[in-house]
Amino acid sequence: MKMTILDMVQSVLNDMDSDFANDINATSESQQVTSIIKDAYYKMVTSRDNWPFLGTLTTLEGLGDTTNPTKMRIPDGMSNIGWIKYNKSDVAYMKPKDFKDLIDKRVAVTGTIDANGYALNRNPVYWTSYDDNFVVMDGYNTAVDTTLQGSKSAIFGYINPTWQVSNNFIPLLPDKFFPILLADAKGTAFLALKQQANAKEESFATKGKDRMTAIGRRVVASESKTNDAVNFGRK
Repeated sequence: MKMTILDMVQSVLNDMDSDFANDINATSESQQVTSIIKDAYYKMVTSRDNWPFLGTLTTLEGLGDTTNPTKMRIPDGMSNIGWIKYNKSDVAYMKPKDFKDLIDKRVAVTGTIDANGYALNRNPVYWTSYDDNFVVMDGYNTAVDTTLQGSKSAIFGYINPTWQVSNNFIPLLPDKFFPILLADAKGTAFLALKQQANAKEESFATKGKDRMTAIGRRVVASESKTNDAVNFGRK
C-alpha cells in the first residue's frame, strides 16, 4: 500500500510516542523524521542499478543544429539508457573510441558520407555519448531531414527519482516496498532521536531489503545482450 510522506511521518512519530503532527514541518522532530525517511528512500533506490519501477519510455531531444545534425540531448533526470530506436529501427550503442574509429575510417563520398565520416543517405545505425549529456549518431537522411528529429526517436532508460517536501507527496516505489521503507525509517529514527534501538523494525527492514534483491519484474522477458543499459552515472 502506497503512503504519503505525512502518513509515514505520523506512523514513525506514533511508534516513538512523540507529539502528533498534522504537517511534516509542524515540529523540529517531524522535520527530522521527514529527513530520515528521505535518506532511507534514496539508500533503497540506489542499492542496485536499473530498478524496473524506474524504467521509462521517452524520446531524445532534437537540437535542430545543422552544424551538428546527428547530435541529440539525453532527457534530464535519466541515469542510463537501455536502448535507442530511430524511425522504428534499432540504433546500436558503441563505446566512444570505437564510434570515433568507425567514422574516421569512412571515406567521404558526395551525398553519401560527409567529410567527418557521417552517413548522409540513411537512418543512423550506431550511437555513442562523449559527455553523458548528448547522444551522437553516425548518420541521418538528408533527403528527408536537415537534422535528426526527436519525434522520430524512442529511448528506453531509467530515471533518477525526485523528492518533494510536501505532505501529500508519494515516493516513486512499488506498493510492496513501502513497509520496508517505513521499517527502515523507524529503526533509524529510534536510534537517532530516541537513542534506543528498535530491534523489531530493524529486523523487518533487513529481511525486507534482502527480499528486494530477489524480487524480479512483474513482466519478465528475455533481453538481448546488445540492450544492456548504458550507465552514465548521471545523478
